[in-house]
Amino acid sequence: MPRKIHGARTMRKNPKTYPLAPIAANRVYHTAFALLAATIADALFKVRNKFRIGIDLMGGDNPPEAILNSLKNLPSHVVAIPIGLEQFASADFEYCIAPEFISMDESPLIALRKKRKSSLSTGLRMLANREIDAFISSGNTGALVSASKMILGTLPSIQRPALLAQIPTKKNPIAVLDVGANVQTRASHLVQFAHLGAAFCHKKGIVQPRVGLLNIGSEPIKGTSELRLAYQKLATLPNPPFTFVGNIEGKTVFDGHIDVLVTDGFTGNIFLKTAEGAVGLALSQFQAQLSKQQMKALHPQTGAILSGVKGLVIKCHGYAPPEAFVNAALSITET
Repeated sequence: MPRKIHGARTMRKNPKTYPLAPIAANRVYHTAFALLAATIADALFKVRNKFRIGIDLMGGDNPPEAILNSLKNLPSHVVAIPIGLEQFASADFEYCIAPEFISMDESPLIALRKKRKSSLSTGLRMLANREIDAFISSGNTGALVSASKMILGTLPSIQRPALLAQIPTKKNPIAVLDVGANVQTRASHLVQFAHLGAAFCHKKGIVQPRVGLLNIGSEPIKGTSELRLAYQKLATLPNPPFTFVGNIEGKTVFDGHIDVLVTDGFTGNIFLKTAEGAVGLALSQFQAQLSKQQMKALHPQTGAILSGVKGLVIKCHGYAPPEAFVNAALSITET
């Protein structure tokens, strides 16, 4: 019989849970993000030599049984904790029962109020209580972002979390954010996204990341009023932990001349899905000539990191194949 966990404990307000308070005074985004990543992924692994990753089975397009079957391919040092309805409980896993789930067509805030025992909220409470080291979901994006802010909280000086995805280029992969967490953003949010993207690059060993602002032209006067203001703010930051290279047009993104691409969630989501569609077309035309490793590099399906919250949360596309959960889990443990 599977070990069934009937819901996670209510989150306690404990100042020791996330030792980031000293960072708030310095408003150092990149230090906070790097410390968070190290605390969750590295320290906990050293304690028990296992990564415990919560998997939200509900809310996406895949049947829970298909996701469970794919999770059997995870290596021994990665422990998947599926979270879903009792009817899908499997003896192969330490299964957490959540009596409710949030569907894609529900209003995020209304659903979160009415369904406090949803698989999504349950997983985030487990993450807040350190019962798991990371949480992966392909469910309602708005609900995931809102619940993460409420249950986990945001890092010091971060007003809005952003979804960060990596895309391949002619050179090295680049980080793109936001790719869907915020439909509308102000210039100040875009500046914060630049700091979060730079923090991600610092964790990967890039000392002075190059940051570009996605726009319709390279000139500073191009784009909306918020984009023009963001350009000015980024260009005049005192001693930033990155190099701002200015506006970047969509056609030059894949040249790989930058490390971080900053945009709002509406534009970023369209950009990402358009790129994925183009890759899908290329794969369908040339897959006979590509190795499996090359195909995975072109279309990794690893999900996006919800950066800026006090916990490691990964959002997969609702339509992503079941293997995306495995790839996302491996991407967490291999970095």
